[in-house]
Amino acid sequence: MIPSIPPLDPIPIPAPLWLLKGLLWMTFSIHLVFMNLTLGGALLAAVHALRGKDRDRGVSRSLARMLPYTMAFTITFGVVPLLFVQVLYGPLFYSATILLATPFLAIIGVLVAAYYGMYLLARKWTSYGVWQGILAAMVFLLLGYVGFVNVNVFTLMLSPDRFHDAYLASPGGLQLNFAEPTLLPRFLHMLFAAVAVAGLGVAYFGTRRLKLEPEAGRWQVKNGATWFAAATILNLGIGGWWLMAIPQEGLLLFMGGSTLATGAFVVGLLCGVSALVLALVGINSVKPLPLLMGSIHALTLTIVCMVIMRDMLRDALLKPAFDVHAQPTAPQWVAIALFLTLFVVGIAASVWLLRLARKAAKEKASRGEEVNRGPGLTDSGLHIFSAEDSQAMRGGSSGDLFPRNPT
Repeated sequence: MIPSIPPLDPIPIPAPLWLLKGLLWMTFSIHLVFMNLTLGGALLAAVHALRGKDRDRGVSRSLARMLPYTMAFTITFGVVPLLFVQVLYGPLFYSATILLATPFLAIIGVLVAAYYGMYLLARKWTSYGVWQGILAAMVFLLLGYVGFVNVNVFTLMLSPDRFHDAYLASPGGLQLNFAEPTLLPRFLHMLFAAVAVAGLGVAYFGTRRLKLEPEAGRWQVKNGATWFAAATILNLGIGGWWLMAIPQEGLLLFMGGSTLATGAFVVGLLCGVSALVLALVGINSVKPLPLLMGSIHALTLTIVCMVIMRDMLRDALLKPAFDVHAQPTAPQWVAIALFLTLFVVGIAASVWLLRLARKAAKEKASRGEEVNRGPGLTDSGLHIFSAEDSQAMRGGSSGDLFPRNPT
């Protein structure tokens, strides 16, 4: 009989399991933050551009300028946890990707197309007119494809008993996992989480405009917090759907079957609700920044808890067919030290590059050139105002809070 799971790699795992698990949780949490900003930011950029109002176009333009930055960090911090998954769950991951080889390999071209679309939006925003929202929507759909294929892969790898029959039924690499009951709620949970994170980002950067652009800043805070609240409320229901769709052994894991899993579930739920309450209170607060910062911290902790829950659920559903804790290990401490060193250096280099981008934006502002207004990562919050800007902020006839050609 042909085994469902390919034989394990004869080379032992090159690091202690606890270390690889910890690094997987940390790097995947960072990846999710930037991924949500990118996917949700593309959707909000499209929606605001299609609305056509001046203040909507200003937010959309700033989101478009943010996307190349967040996309770069999404890919960088996505590669690292993917490597850890391959080390820990190699036979399962590679089998699932073979069954989905065609859509999975297409991810590379789709990401390149999405990346190019982001740079077109960021560099040539004023050239597209009504096509701005359409191009942003196309970027969102391309990113959504990547997310959907990955959800298929990571749900299929939890069913190794289906590998053999699925391959014989269709060896052409088109085995999308539509038979999986958790596929749709898991994908929708990711999608609405992205909208929530991007909305909270828009609200946060709106607080940086309150001093110099109080009306526009206040509107941006309310707009972003509303998107965050609506997506979070919907996601609470989708999360319940996902929880009910998983097998019983997985559900019991979060209901007292495991102290860590149950604790992560309770803390994640409480932090998610706290983030929602703080954002709603911050909408009408005179000083919304402290409340939004509290919401951001609570949401970050929620993401970490969700990552831990997801990993523990994977281990529980794979037993007894595959027990990652039973795999042999032979730590290579020199390689581990080299990896950790390069990881820290990479983070430091990323921070340095962001500071350079911020400095460049300030220098453009000092020369009177157009600067990024709104939730972009390079926005300093300090802008050069023309006479038309000042007249609009005082309620003049112009009414354009985000002029496309500032002087």
